[in-house]
Amino acid sequence: MALRQIGEDDLELMLRWRNHPSVRSSMFSQSIIELEQHRLWFERESKKSDSVWLLFIDESNTPRGVVYFTEMNRVSRNAFWGFYAAPDAPTGTGTKMGREALAHFFNDLGFHKLNAEVLESNERSYYFHLKLGFHVEGVFRDQHRGENGYESVIRFALIEQG
Repeated sequence: MALRQIGEDDLELMLRWRNHPSVRSSMFSQSIIELEQHRLWFERESKKSDSVWLLFIDESNTPRGVVYFTEMNRVSRNAFWGFYAAPDAPTGTGTKMGREALAHFFNDLGFHKLNAEVLESNERSYYFHLKLGFHVEGVFRDQHRGENGYESVIRFALIEQG
């Protein structure tokens, strides 16, 4: 298993996953993204020094998901993360990807605290974060306005062990 930097050649695959209904329904922005819009976004994002976008590669050398760290504050050593597995990824891929990403974040990048924001309706992500050792730090009531109206956002955090 490995994580590697996302490149231009990965954009179509990444977009296909992102636009799949099973992935899109869990995102803060649930609109379908066009390829040109995606390319422009990647061009802007790849120039930022406070974000890292990674492709998760499984044991069979097959791309299985995307992990990203944003708002990376190198002084206070904290950031936010997000992720999504390929819609056809085998069961257990998310857990493997999450553990690999956390090891990279804390051990390789040397950060102290990882934050996550989860839509209240995304029970799967809620329990996933608990499974990985995150703790709820707060609930922002009616924080996000989506296609189905307002919904609360749950803030999670995981602090480095040791």
